[in-house]
Amino acid sequence: MFQKETIKESVSALPLKPRDYCVITGTALVMHGIKEETKDIDISCTREAFRDLAAQGYPVKQGDFARKVIYSDDTEIFEDWHKGAITMIEGVPVASLESVIMMKKQLDREKDRVDIAKIEAHLAEQLN
Repeated sequence: MFQKETIKESVSALPLKPRDYCVITGTALVMHGIKEETKDIDISCTREAFRDLAAQGYPVKQGDFARKVIYSDDTEIFEDWHKGAITMIEGVPVASLESVIMMKKQLDREKDRVDIAKIEAHLAEQLN
């Protein structure tokens, strides 16, 4: 399981420049402080960075919404899946909560619906 500190360590070791990627989905929720931990690290990167990773020999698979590089057993890097704002949290580029909601609506699994409710509650709490 990955917590904020282990996510920071893992992404800092990636062969990617911070301007070329952001953490997404459950990983972003940990970085935003909405969840304590996640079982894996999900990242979206630019098409150019994706091509570089593929050229380095990382396996490429077709995901539900974007191609992905299987970087390790617990890290997947998606090609240009993220749309929306990116914020830096403790040196890590992180997808905005609004964009995480959009991604989780695309996935539309039970766990994603639970996460959307957590995000919406968090956003509502920030307004008060």
